[in-house]
Amino acid sequence: MTHSQTLPQRHKSLYEQTYLALRSSILSGAISRDERLVETQLAAQLNVSRTPIREAIRRLQQENLLVTHNDGRLYVAKLSLHDAIKLYDCRIALEQLAVQGVCEHATEKQINAIEQTLVQAENLAKRDSLRSPYKLLELNLRFHHLIAQSCDNPWLVPILDQLSDQTTLLRIQLLQDPPDIADIHAEHRQIYEAIARRDIATATEASAQHLLQSQQRIVQIFQQREPSSQTINSASIPRKKETKIRVSQKLICPNCQSSSVNRNGNRDGKQNYLCKQCGRQFLESYLPLGYSPEIREKCIKMHAEGLGFREIERQTGVNHNTVIRWVKASNGLGSSG
Repeated sequence: MTHSQTLPQRHKSLYEQTYLALRSSILSGAISRDERLVETQLAAQLNVSRTPIREAIRRLQQENLLVTHNDGRLYVAKLSLHDAIKLYDCRIALEQLAVQGVCEHATEKQINAIEQTLVQAENLAKRDSLRSPYKLLELNLRFHHLIAQSCDNPWLVPILDQLSDQTTLLRIQLLQDPPDIADIHAEHRQIYEAIARRDIATATEASAQHLLQSQQRIVQIFQQREPSSQTINSASIPRKKETKIRVSQKLICPNCQSSSVNRNGNRDGKQNYLCKQCGRQFLESYLPLGYSPEIREKCIKMHAEGLGFREIERQTGVNHNTVIRWVKASNGLGSSG
């Protein structure tokens, strides 16, 4: 941040204004990820004392937007490929919950606001997509923010907002290689149209597929830009076409991971299932996507060779709890595809 900046929203406290100014500079790319931040310089640029600067820095560190290196120097957080994969894993799970809440509880006014943001992004992309990448990013993230705000679950909103900030940071750091805007907007429109129909199953599936494809786009950018830094095999990324997770030919409950599942009639022409352990009902075709059989067998083999579950997670990116389930299944129930 080499230029002076006016503090926003003067009705807020000086600390809050300082925090918002620094956060805006980070998420807009005004502060680069390689720029060292110095309290005295920030204070001079924002024309404030070092006290609100320290308080703002502390909060931004808690939000994982700023990090202190081993030498004590302060920088904008750099997200790794592993960070990106885990970030989208969280979003896939939580945004499906948000979309379900929107279908069930959102008012027509809230749904119209979601549509208006989508239309603004689509129109901007047609007019000026190359000149307005940051504005497009802002509108696309606002689309997801409005879904969270409209789901009637106030606990979800701050969590998804923080994940959204991390996504913004990730996109800003990779924006030299912009994603295919047409694909993103087509995916957003599928989500919106299902929400407008109050079609929970289609909306949650569309949301999961959209975020999964976004995750895969990010992985591709990482691999193109920093091939030497990759420690995670691309096989650890869920595959788009895999829509069923099975153990010994039995479905796994997406809520509690139990394999004690019974058929429970049909819903809109699709097979419905009931988990005997937690009571969750779900459709077979809308289960969260799973890992490939290859990465599953690799993890089981790594454990058989003596590696611990946490070490397997570090090397492959597969959550250690998932590896534990796979090992138990292979020992007690036999291998599954």
